[in-house]
Amino acid sequence: MGRKYLPIVEALLTGSWASIPHPDGRRSVVHGPGPDPDRILLAGGSSAVGWGVISHELALAGYLSRMISATTGRGTDVEVLAGPEITVRDIAAHLTQGVVSRYDAIVLTLGTREAFEFIPIDLWSQALGGLIDQIGAANNDPPSVVVVGAEQVSPMPMPSWFTARVMRRAGQINTASQEVVAGHRRVVYLNSAMVPTPGERGVFDASHSAVYRKAAEAIVPVLAPLLQQGHRRQTHPVNDALRRSALAHLTPFRGDLSPVTELLERLRRALGVRSADLYVVDRDTVHTLAATVDPPESRQRSSSISTMALEYRSGLVVPDTLLDGRFRDRPEVTGEPYLRFYAAHPVESPEGHRVAVLSVVHNEPVAFTPADFALLRTVAIRIGDALFAGF
Repeated sequence: MGRKYLPIVEALLTGSWASIPHPDGRRSVVHGPGPDPDRILLAGGSSAVGWGVISHELALAGYLSRMISATTGRGTDVEVLAGPEITVRDIAAHLTQGVVSRYDAIVLTLGTREAFEFIPIDLWSQALGGLIDQIGAANNDPPSVVVVGAEQVSPMPMPSWFTARVMRRAGQINTASQEVVAGHRRVVYLNSAMVPTPGERGVFDASHSAVYRKAAEAIVPVLAPLLQQGHRRQTHPVNDALRRSALAHLTPFRGDLSPVTELLERLRRALGVRSADLYVVDRDTVHTLAATVDPPESRQRSSSISTMALEYRSGLVVPDTLLDGRFRDRPEVTGEPYLRFYAAHPVESPEGHRVAVLSVVHNEPVAFTPADFALLRTVAIRIGDALFAGF
């Protein structure tokens, strides 16, 4: 009944979910400060959408990224996959085995739209259980999962009799979700903190972002320990098919590179290294996009250090290349320019695809600190913002 009735109710009201301000697009990445970042997927509708604000920085993803970083002492990348009508099936289609391996944890905010559509509880249990099983089967060490319960608020005013029935169905969905989650290793159910307090109308008011801070404060104490327990893979292969549109934007790049060049020079001076350079890793070739010293010519992807660095999602640091078997025999180490230090961090598109590598090199070994690594990551993020502005 709900699937047919809900669009009619929305159409009769002066506003609709689509008219409420929220960030553009289904996908985005928000960053918390620090080195060695954890990668979290925030997927679903309801609070993940960012109702009432225009940037995910001000929404649940932003608060999660900053609070997780403050708790773990590491960086945090929160990748958002959200939309008003996103379903369990949509998320399952996105989470292929290769995609699941990118994440250290997944936060699911599902059930609110399904409550408005009065989904049968047995179908809900089947859908959620299938999604959790799919995530768990993706590899030998799957990411932790936090299932946030359906919210008991409406993002827009609706007839009270209809909203009351929806909230009852939301409670039934949450009970079913807890039963589905029980017994799964490193899968936790959590009630949403976005519920009406006594005297409130049960309508979601996101006129300021404090509601998202409250929601994040409930999630972080559950999520942070799961991140500490989990094994974090060092390397994550890239998917060239998924990177295709972002690479087409960068090769050749016709925008203004002066902001990027300025960032590279500032980074070089701050770290006291020989050079700071930016490389685009195409399907077959590595191209120099910007450099602070004489840029090397394009190289085959198979022979470039940047190819290796691109797979280190959280960055790569080699304090002394002569002490690292992966590097000691490379021609740029044994001959000109005699590199003894190498550090790099991937540069991502707005949707989280690694397409370029920011690297810093020096002719002497360097004791690279966590603060240095955090600076390298921050500059990589800013370069990505500059390259993909308006993308």
